[in-house]
Amino acid sequence: MASVTKVHGNHGAFEAVGRDIAISTFSKSNMTQAELNDVCDFVMTTNTITAVGTFEAGVTDVVTVITEGPAIAAGSNFGGVTGVTSAALANY
Repeated sequence: MASVTKVHGNHGAFEAVGRDIAISTFSKSNMTQAELNDVCDFVMTTNTITAVGTFEAGVTDVVTVITEGPAIAAGSNFGGVTGVTSAALANY
């Protein structure tokens, strides 16, 4: 195996993207399109949505969303949408 000489110290947490990024999930059994729309509308009151993961209305139970802006709070009945639970996977 090739040898690498370490010249810049230890690695650690850092952020180089210039904005706050959050990865969150929204969960509900058989989430409807209307429920996902309501969740996204609520998120967009304080954040920019960068990506929404795979979703099939009436089938999908968990949707992953990447946002730019403040961290999204974890909890139940997210954004007033009954039965939707939010969870923070990562915040950068």
